[in-house]
Amino acid sequence: MKKIVLYTFVLAAFTVFISCDKNEEVFNENYKDFSSVTAKAPWTDILVDEFNSGTNIDAKWERTERLDYNSDFCMYRPWNVSIQTLDNRSCLRLRSYKKQNGLWESGHVKSWTSFEPGYNEQVHVQVSAKVIAWENGNAKGFAETYGVWPAVWTVQETAWPTQGEIDIMEAYSYGYYGGEKYASNLFYGYNAGQSLLGQNAVRHYDTIGEGWHTYDMYWTNVNGNVYVDVLVDGAAVANYHNGIDSDLQLQNFGPHNVILNLNIGSNDGIFNNNAINVFWNTDMYVDFVRVKKTSI
Repeated sequence: MKKIVLYTFVLAAFTVFISCDKNEEVFNENYKDFSSVTAKAPWTDILVDEFNSGTNIDAKWERTERLDYNSDFCMYRPWNVSIQTLDNRSCLRLRSYKKQNGLWESGHVKSWTSFEPGYNEQVHVQVSAKVIAWENGNAKGFAETYGVWPAVWTVQETAWPTQGEIDIMEAYSYGYYGGEKYASNLFYGYNAGQSLLGQNAVRHYDTIGEGWHTYDMYWTNVNGNVYVDVLVDGAAVANYHNGIDSDLQLQNFGPHNVILNLNIGSNDGIFNNNAINVFWNTDMYVDFVRVKKTSI
């Protein structure tokens, strides 16, 4: 009986191997979700930060000082990033507020650690976050704000976008003009400063409601072919592979850092910058960031 089981297992494994190899030849047409692929080894921690009280933020993150990438109205300052408590959770807080002359300040962090999946490896990025506004000590929903643009993403900023960008979560608030909209996106190009993907990599998941949400990104290398899956609260919202655009080359992505930022306004007409409303403050709270890697 054991021999029969063994032979059956070997035959099944051989069949799966042939099937997988065949699928890899046409993976653009037969793409599947790799977020639940079976790990062959224990997960290895690359970057784990629970943002507990007393955490030294600067040990794992660069608190940046710069203008936003897409808004000349928003200046990031290191002092707008701190450890605070919300909903009985110790969190990283990125705080935004109005200054003067139509300008805003906010928070932005970039991980010191970078990562990418090697051959037949998978990287899992998981972030829990909530955006909330405050007025006269009262909480306001993210959907009530206007012109607020929080994001959770990974990127290699040197010679962007030649080593890619993965937007796990971008959210845009339009207040009573239209609530809030969420999306995932990729950027890639062969020359610095020029992304070639247009709108082909945008995956909208629009309203997901107020409160805490968990964002997962699985970045998977299968026999040299690379895939990216994005989930929100456990539900798949985006599946990326080279077949979505002839210019996309996911095998050229990386190594990436994690970036968390809370942008205000836009240079490109996404918002009416004269109507921006962050109330007294609008904050992005991050309960944890976990980046892990395994063999598959």
